[in-house]
Amino acid sequence: MKFDYHIHTEDSYDSSIKAVDLINRAIQLNYNEIAITEHLDLLPLEIKKYGAPSLDHYYKRIKELQSNTSKINVLCGIEIGDYQRVKEYALSLIEDIQLDIILGSVHFLSDNTNVAVPLKKPLTKEQVKDYYLQNLALVSQCDIDVLAHLGVYKRGYHYIPDESAFYPLIKDILATMIDRNIALEINYSSLRRGYPTFIPEIPILEMYLDLRGKLFSLGSDAHQIEHFDLYRELIPAKFCTSFRYL
Repeated sequence: MKFDYHIHTEDSYDSSIKAVDLINRAIQLNYNEIAITEHLDLLPLEIKKYGAPSLDHYYKRIKELQSNTSKINVLCGIEIGDYQRVKEYALSLIEDIQLDIILGSVHFLSDNTNVAVPLKKPLTKEQVKDYYLQNLALVSQCDIDVLAHLGVYKRGYHYIPDESAFYPLIKDILATMIDRNIALEINYSSLRRGYPTFIPEIPILEMYLDLRGKLFSLGSDAHQIEHFDLYRELIPAKFCTSFRYL
């Protein structure tokens, strides 16, 4: 199986990809399945800046694409940013939408620092702890299929920081995910931003395996067509298994 379960197209405010172009490209690259996972970012500061997307419009668009596509399986998904902070509102929006896959992700710290964009300076230890606590709250409180881009704050770094002090907290996140059948995403968007490896890194993936975690997802997190599939070949084969087929 060749798949990608984290891609943004025209209903994400920050994406330039047209879904039709994406599907054609995926077929050319021999993908079996892809998931379009548009942003659902509902913090007040995000809605003020970008507005809220029309999920009805998005769902109808994907259903039409699915009906016109036979060479590849296209899933209708969503990436809910900071789900744990907007849970009731998010649930009210998605309750009548039949989504194939729900990604949960942390983009903002408690102080509203956006960690999904390149940072002007590295996070402090207190901020890193807050980031992982937000992820623990997310996987503990929200019904999601995949935890997306764990460690996203490092995506603009040019070195791998020492996170050993946070391993007990990360272990709690992973154990909670295993207990709740949430897949761990290997996100390789960091490689195109100058980070030396994908996120989360091998030590965290090995920690997950040691805890008997088995559910992996894989995502390019592409927002531009040229980023789709880019650096995918650097993911070790043993992690290239889909949570949908275990």
